[in-house]
Amino acid sequence: MQPSSSNLVNQLVFITVSQRQGEDLMQALVKEHFYFTKIDSSGLVFQEPNICLLIGLNNTRFSSLQGLVKKYCQPYEEFIPVQFNPSTNLPSLSMIEARTGGALLYLLDVEHFEQF
Repeated sequence: MQPSSSNLVNQLVFITVSQRQGEDLMQALVKEHFYFTKIDSSGLVFQEPNICLLIGLNNTRFSSLQGLVKKYCQPYEEFIPVQFNPSTNLPSLSMIEARTGGALLYLLDVEHFEQF
């Protein structure tokens, strides 16, 4: 049985998002029948835990996926701790305001897809 053209996977999307925002995004993806693989990408460069979602989909569904990411992964301002030892004449900063959150989407075309 051949898959219909709307079920044909012809794109692979990588989404990198903070774990905090990723939880809400994953719940919304499940409700909208987007299937994904979650990869923990914590402990790399970023202090905040991040996850990477891999999603295979048909290109006709990409705008719907993009809308969910925009809805659940907006950047926001927050205070984060600073580890900085200034010279003796400068005041010490313990917190700075930084823009965090948001998501990175990487889109790849798929030449061949098989599901067993």
